[in-house]
Amino acid sequence: MLRALFFILLIEGFVTISVEILAIRQLMPFYGSNIIITSMVIGIFLLFLAIGYWRGGTHHDHFFKKISRNFSFSLVWVGFGLSYSFVAWYYLLANVKFSTPYLINLTLYLLIIIAPTVYWLGQTIPLTTNLFSEELRVSHISGRALFVSTIGSFLGAILTSLILFHYLGVAWTVFINCLLLFLLVLYLMPYSRFSIFTVLGLSFALILIFQLNVNVEKVFFKLTNNYANYKIETHSDFSKTLQINNSLSSKITPNNKALSYIEFLRNILFKHMDLKNKKILVIGAGGFTFSAAGTHQNDITYVDIDPALKKLAEEHFLEKPIKGKFIGQDARQFLQQSHQRYDLIISDVYSHQISIPPSLLTIEYFQKIAEHLTPSGLFIANIIANPFFKDDYSQRLHQTLTSVFPYCSIIPLNWGSKVANIIYICNAKNQKASIYSDNYNQSTIDFFKLHQQ
Repeated sequence: MLRALFFILLIEGFVTISVEILAIRQLMPFYGSNIIITSMVIGIFLLFLAIGYWRGGTHHDHFFKKISRNFSFSLVWVGFGLSYSFVAWYYLLANVKFSTPYLINLTLYLLIIIAPTVYWLGQTIPLTTNLFSEELRVSHISGRALFVSTIGSFLGAILTSLILFHYLGVAWTVFINCLLLFLLVLYLMPYSRFSIFTVLGLSFALILIFQLNVNVEKVFFKLTNNYANYKIETHSDFSKTLQINNSLSSKITPNNKALSYIEFLRNILFKHMDLKNKKILVIGAGGFTFSAAGTHQNDITYVDIDPALKKLAEEHFLEKPIKGKFIGQDARQFLQQSHQRYDLIISDVYSHQISIPPSLLTIEYFQKIAEHLTPSGLFIANIIANPFFKDDYSQRLHQTLTSVFPYCSIIPLNWGSKVANIIYICNAKNQKASIYSDNYNQSTIDFFKLHQQ
């Protein structure tokens, strides 16, 4: 009996923390990966885990039956509520159709899906402590129960992100957690006396969960892992598009044409500026389309956080080797460790739809980029913001970037929408010049000096 209880606690601990990680990962394509999302998930998780502990301690009988019931409910809630299909449907309904505020519809999702699941799983420890030998001290029982459950949580935290996401994908991770809960229900049948019809119902639910997660993932995505969902579509004109976390990341046509902003940059750099024999760093590889039409004798290095991106692009998107080198590493980590200087650095990074990772919006990030530029180098940033800087985000991002790179050409690619691609093309010079005034105006002399250069 003691081994059975430890087994239950170990698996419960694994599933509980794995559900938390899955929630953060499944919300990423829709709500982003910022610290607000993570803290809200953790906050709701801990609150209802505590309520589950309290509720579990109020039960007086039928402990095995209640544990099995909680596992059964959790299986269904995890399998359906954490599926990509459900999260996408919920986001479309809450954010697009009803236009509920961002934090409100996120909180509602967490209360509907995560809160009940954690509440049910949280009851496991106090329920199982009632099944230990009465001869043992309370501190001994609770200490061992918490130890085993926490070991399970440790394994869940490590294996979910490093093994399951990486090698099997997100959908399989959801299914495996449901399968573990189902196996626990089967394991407890001699004690809980669940009817065979209940188990058959759970078996049917497990089949539906497999279809909803694993089979749907195969239809929609080429790859899902720790970092993103990758979707590749082929269109009637034989062009291909790559979507990363629901965001149109790249496009490639049969004659190697890319998205308009990429073509805009290539036209400036390789035609107007005739850039050749330069070292170029591209942060945010996308589909590697910046160099798809040729490198123009430049040495191009791509940096992206996902090491699997190169293989995906070569096999399913470009269908040929990328032109340039690739480093699968976090951008901040790369800039911290590398000492290479570049003639041109392009920052084109998004975590979902129109969200740039917060760590790539700070003054420290832009300072690191400046440190890696040659004295005559250029920095190009593709951001999505309001073209007239009417909101706090657009204003603060502009102020942050220009505090490091004060001399930039700023080119919105669309003026008629709330947000648009805005291209910043900046030189490496960061020393601010003096200004002209009525009292001291050297504009005429400076203008003639400009034309003499």
